[in-house]
Amino acid sequence: MSPVNNADEPALRLRAEQRFAAGIRVVSLHGEIDHNAKSLLHEALGVHEPRPARIVADLSEVTFLDSSGITVLIAAQQQISEAGGWLRIAAAQESVREVLHLVTVDTVIDCYPTLEQALAG
Repeated sequence: MSPVNNADEPALRLRAEQRFAAGIRVVSLHGEIDHNAKSLLHEALGVHEPRPARIVADLSEVTFLDSSGITVLIAAQQQISEAGGWLRIAAAQESVREVLHLVTVDTVIDCYPTLEQALAG
């Protein structure tokens, strides 16, 4: 996996790594997604590929998600789908899954209980 951020920065409580599985970019996030981490999340989910992006955001190691992260996820979903791609969320912990459900992100972005299910679609 290749890191997206500088892990030496003490202010960052989020770490992102990405890899490819069957042509799908898997972005594994670790830590807290809050106002301080929204730039990193935006960068990690960025759609800089010339072809439509297919991205799975693995949230299995995310312990906190606030409105800043939700805003970035929804904006990324809109941008990716307009380009003909898709964004899926995988393996969110219960507390994060509850937030996604409460604010109805799970009606806009497909959420899967496991990474394997998200990759299979």
